[in-house]
Amino acid sequence: MRVLTRLAQQLAATLEAQILDGRWRVGERLPAERDLARQHEVSRSTMREALDELERTGLILRHQGRGTFVAPRRLEQSLLGHFSIVESLRASGRAVSTRVLAERAGPPSPSIARELGCADGDAVLEIERLRLADRVPFMLERTWLPLAQAPGLDTVDLSDRSLYEVLRTEYGIVLERAVESFEPVLLTAEEAKLLDYPPGSPSLLLLRTTYDARGVAIECARALLRADLVRPLVERKVHEPVRY
Repeated sequence: MRVLTRLAQQLAATLEAQILDGRWRVGERLPAERDLARQHEVSRSTMREALDELERTGLILRHQGRGTFVAPRRLEQSLLGHFSIVESLRASGRAVSTRVLAERAGPPSPSIARELGCADGDAVLEIERLRLADRVPFMLERTWLPLAQAPGLDTVDLSDRSLYEVLRTEYGIVLERAVESFEPVLLTAEEAKLLDYPPGSPSLLLLRTTYDARGVAIECARALLRADLVRPLVERKVHEPVRY
């Protein structure tokens, strides 16, 4: 980790306070580096160092040839419960929408069949969806569900309906437990285009298998989350060891 000079630290703190106080709104372009340096009476190298720190912490975004912009606030999602980013976004007042990019029924791949416990000849429904918050793409999701558990699901329009709500109300399936993991990945050109994010950018890959109350696997999902918009949050209680 790079150690900032004291002046760059102070400058980064000043700029951070100005951003958080609303001097520049989310998505607004900051003045040019040389203009900021002149305003704060520092060298351009010191200003660049301060801006590097703000970019590292996710407060600003730099686009070559376009300038520096105030970054959208990252959604902090707790990992202590089932990962429900869509519900969290809606609770924060964001307008969440879904685009169904593809929907197909057919035999699963060996890895998906293993996750869902499918027998030979079983068909699964594969759904590819793009999630948007305030019209900004934030998640690209592929979901597989065994049609033996939800026959006819491939005829349901999920563009404006919750998949879990459909499972509960139309099939009596209540999802109770999920096993999830995260890993860092780099976006391919196709994924980046859909997420409106530069190719090769870091992203979070969410892997999830969800089970109903009987312990039957109902859903297997792979979701790519823009790392500039979502930050998983873990909060733990720390217990002092008992001393005798």
